[in-house]
Amino acid sequence: MSNCTVIPVPALQDNYMYLIIDNETKQAAAVDPVDIDAIQKAAADNQATITTILTTHNHWDHSGGNLKLIKAVSTIDRVYGGVGDDVPGCTHEVGDGDSFMLGTKTQVKVLFTPCHTVGHVCYYIDNAHVFTGDTMFVSGAGNFNTGTPKQMMEAFDKILGLPDGTNVWVGHEYTAKNAAFACFCEPDNKELQKRLEWARQQGSLHAGEKGTIPSTIGMEKACNPFARIDQLSVMEFCGPCDDRTERMRLVRKGKDDWGRR
Repeated sequence: MSNCTVIPVPALQDNYMYLIIDNETKQAAAVDPVDIDAIQKAAADNQATITTILTTHNHWDHSGGNLKLIKAVSTIDRVYGGVGDDVPGCTHEVGDGDSFMLGTKTQVKVLFTPCHTVGHVCYYIDNAHVFTGDTMFVSGAGNFNTGTPKQMMEAFDKILGLPDGTNVWVGHEYTAKNAAFACFCEPDNKELQKRLEWARQQGSLHAGEKGTIPSTIGMEKACNPFARIDQLSVMEFCGPCDDRTERMRLVRKGKDDWGRR
């Protein structure tokens, strides 16, 4: 039986916040709570008490609610963010391999995944869930804003090293567009075409539809071009290239160029 419950909470146009509830104590962590009214409602609806904020990175649409939520909820005594990421309200800067407890049963482990921002982190919860912020999306990856293709490759390798059944909870609902690019990248891959059809049918939680979260590590290995840089079909898309870092760069460039068509 799982030690925690995950409640996805849509925010803004396509952001995802999450409430992670320790089942024994009903203490909860708010992940990237940009909309403080919505996250507080989720806590009230589930009889949970928010004690912790988990921030994946410092961009306003993920960290912009921190200070307001701290002011509004007196039970919050810990705000986590990545080392060097300058997260608003941060009380605990964390790096790779750090771990701590939420409530009495739910363990949180930190994966340091810099690239999208200098101190981006992912949170691996209860050996069952990973919250990937803007590093890994369903069938996609975040922009390499402050980092390098090597950093994103290393971040993906770290996340993809988790068990295949791990639930992947991402920072944005971008799945349909990402899946369309995946089909462009690997046009003969029937699984990707099925994934695109599924994503379009699921729609978005923001529009009152089902949405596409969570994914799993196994599904990302099968359907995410940034996770498939060692597969022959993606290597063919990249052209002659033996270097994994360069293939990551070429997939990112391919996605950017495709998006401008």
